[in-house]
Amino acid sequence: MLLLSACTEEVIEWIDVPLTENTYFDNEPVYRTDTIEIPISANADLEYMVDMQVGNSVAYSWEAVDLTDPQSLLAEFHGHTVRTSEEPGDVMFYKQGRGDTSSGYLVAPFNGVHGWYLSNETNSDIKVLLKLSGFYTIP
Repeated sequence: MLLLSACTEEVIEWIDVPLTENTYFDNEPVYRTDTIEIPISANADLEYMVDMQVGNSVAYSWEAVDLTDPQSLLAEFHGHTVRTSEEPGDVMFYKQGRGDTSSGYLVAPFNGVHGWYLSNETNSDIKVLLKLSGFYTIP
């Protein structure tokens, strides 16, 4: 237990909690913001990914444009390690669902690529407007 005195001479007790793994990072990542227009052809799918290091964060929001039925867009927000051999890599799903919008933020649990699998299940081309801010790079 630590005892710290405040400006008023009152003694305040604190419990010293040990630093845990993936809590503090001694690096200087570059903060950035981007708005990306992602075209998705009719009855097609794609992945849009950003590179992130463990502990870095990204806030996002996206909106599908020209989509008449929100249930016809499948979106999976996930991340995976970059495979350097034939050995299986790690993958983690953060959010899965259907709809025409989504937002949130992520603190990367591992080094790798993190992003969205988008499947347009309509007979028309659409686009997704993705807004990002945080600590990431676009490959």
